[in-house]
Amino acid sequence: MSTYSHGAVYNPVGAAKDIKEPGPCCPRVFISPPHYIQGPAVIESLGRYCAQILYAKKVGILIPEFLNGLFGEVIAKSLAEAGVTGKTEMFGGIPSRQEIARVGAAWKSEGIDAVVAVGGGSCADCGKGVAFDLKIHTVVVSTQSATDAPCSALSIIYTAEGAYEGGQVYPQSPNVVVVDTNIIAAAPRRSLISGFGDALSTYYEARTCWENPKALTMCEARPTATGFAIGEKSAQMLYDNALASLKAVDAKKPDDSLEMVVEANTLLSGIGFESGGLAASHAVAQALSWVHSVHDNHLHGEMVSFGLLTMLCMEDTMGLPGRKEEMQKVGEFLQKVGLPITWEQVHFDSSSQADWDTFIKVALQQWFCHNEPFSVTADIIKAAFTRADEFGRSLKDKHGDAPYQAIHKKK
Repeated sequence: MSTYSHGAVYNPVGAAKDIKEPGPCCPRVFISPPHYIQGPAVIESLGRYCAQILYAKKVGILIPEFLNGLFGEVIAKSLAEAGVTGKTEMFGGIPSRQEIARVGAAWKSEGIDAVVAVGGGSCADCGKGVAFDLKIHTVVVSTQSATDAPCSALSIIYTAEGAYEGGQVYPQSPNVVVVDTNIIAAAPRRSLISGFGDALSTYYEARTCWENPKALTMCEARPTATGFAIGEKSAQMLYDNALASLKAVDAKKPDDSLEMVVEANTLLSGIGFESGGLAASHAVAQALSWVHSVHDNHLHGEMVSFGLLTMLCMEDTMGLPGRKEEMQKVGEFLQKVGLPITWEQVHFDSSSQADWDTFIKVALQQWFCHNEPFSVTADIIKAAFTRADEFGRSLKDKHGDAPYQAIHKKK
């Protein structure tokens, strides 16, 4: 698999340091997909998008087998109507280097003009890797709104056995992102709610990076005002529309509120985290993913939601203004939509020293954890993580946990 580094392009001196920082002439950088298409039934126009936006004659379709059973005929019909031929490969389920190489080898001599990855974040991550290796266009057709992965110039890579290996960045975002809100409305509500956690954190982490002159975005460059503003808009759209959008999901019919939160979860959060920056919230979430009891029971955005509470507790303890009030606002939002706000809800066993050791070690290893405007230590992480649980339990005692139980109740 080919490699690329934002830091080597934009900030070669600062990005090479043990703790990344802006180096000489470090620029502000903004990246985004050139085409984002969202709405009911847009998957039926996929062929037209490929033909008229990308001038594609032949595309490789990467799709999980069960989704091919649901949408394969619709996609084939759309491509045929636009004069585009397709060659389908079933996604194996894990975006590993081996899977990327397998799919790339299958298409290398086929004259493919673009990779069309249909599915969730893992399929999109694999498709981006294949397209990068083959040096062709990327189209992501997202069938859920659980993360901001569809719009990012990033893949999360796993081993063939499913263990986290690391992130792979690319010089460009996907060329076309297609989100059919009929499909999103019919998907499980838990995936949408998980996306709320990821997208809400975008603003607060971007704000931390904006206020800290030594912080870097995921482009390993300084944030733009546009990236920061997009992150802020993402949070506001969730506060205004999240609860109403869940009614649309329950009715399996998209409305304006659902359109707003899908755009926040997918487009605004995707742009905001890359061009605005990440901080301790995502470092905590990444660390939680290494704790088996958490990883086995939770989606990415659910881990980020507890990471956000932890970050706000940390920043309040360190004296950053306004964080105590934001803890209340964020915590009440998370409780209302059913995202985890306690150790018990996020399945973290505080009695396991091994889990504590893994969690703190991995959190500190995330370079963006050090985008905070103070030195982050093991003691600071543990204290903030503990305070977040105490705060979450106080909210649970006051408001109950019915929204959380509605998502996680056993069938």
